Amino acid sequence: MLTRRCFRLSIALILLIIPAALAQEATSRAPVGRVIEARIDAPSLKGNLLGDPSNQKFSVYLPPSYDIATAKRYPTLYLLHGFLRDNTDWTTTGLYQGLKLQTLMDDMIKSGKIHELIVVAPNAYNAYGGSFYTNSPVTGNWEDYISRDLVQYVDSNYRTMARAESRGIAGHSMGGYGAIWLAMKHPDVFSVVYGLSPCCLGFEGDFSDKTGWPSTLRLTSKDQLKIPPLSVESFYQDAFVALAASFSPNPQRPPFFADFPYQEREGHLVENPEVFARWRSHMPLYTIDENKANLMKLRGIFFDYGTKEEFSHVKIASQLFSKGLAERNIPHGLEVYDGTHVSKIRERVESRLMPFFSEKLDFSGAK
Repeated sequence: MLTRRCFRLSIALILLIIPAALAQEATSRAPVGRVIEARIDAPSLKGNLLGDPSNQKFSVYLPPSYDIATAKRYPTLYLLHGFLRDNTDWTTTGLYQGLKLQTLMDDMIKSGKIHELIVVAPNAYNAYGGSFYTNSPVTGNWEDYISRDLVQYVDSNYRTMARAESRGIAGHSMGGYGAIWLAMKHPDVFSVVYGLSPCCLGFEGDFSDKTGWPSTLRLTSKDQLKIPPLSVESFYQDAFVALAASFSPNPQRPPFFADFPYQEREGHLVENPEVFARWRSHMPLYTIDENKANLMKLRGIFFDYGTKEEFSHVKIASQLFSKGLAERNIPHGLEVYDGTHVSKIRERVESRLMPFFSEKLDFSGAK
């Protein structure tokens, strides 16, 4: 009798254990996304005066069903990095509170918080620490590279939904500026934009307080630049030189091949009006009117910054840009949250940025 009871108990336990084990095995074999590290030869970057390679690296996140549903196509998000950084900030280095693109995307897709989409993270690091995603005869035509060369390559080599309504762009700091700039210039390519702590929207705050300008103007050699910077002063030197090469390039003016918006006279800084105008022409705050029709075509515009933002121009220019958009009845969102320039980026990507694109991009036709 005892033996029969033991046998029945063993059978019952087996019947309980087997389904659990099978479920665990099925879970462990559930499809996951993957990140591909790739390269592209970019015609737009050839012949730049800095000698940076036209062959550029980029990362691509492919969602979990990509290798299973082989006829399915996906919307695409282009994710731009900040100054002095590269595309690995999103994929491997975990700069933003341990953010790893594959893990974050897989978890959000699995939980149903967002739809599946392809994410492309290009590199924009150059000899000056950052291209600012603009066209320049000195640094190369980075605007054309992102909006034309890279988009065409990705659409030709991955199963994207190759239309503006299904293509978005976002970034942090320099990348936030780049995302807004590219979206407002190319609504035929990108239809949704999100800027995380976007820099350089306007020549405001610490851009114009002259803190870093005297030492920048006194530089006489590229060898004097400290990349990466060793101090706050050298950071501003790096940034101002990189911006000048992007916004006011001058191939005839070595060693930096750039003009600066200030010049020093008798120990005092004075404005260089012509160069100021060139800088302003590259800043979204001052170019709303000329790009109003483009901005109105976008399906979604959002940007944010933290209450403890260290760069004063980010706060001031973001508020003024929002005000300018509102005055022209251009739909957009601006959110101020508790954080610094980088302290909450992972949280913002997870709680705001990715759901925003999942909502605003056109997923119709995905099968």
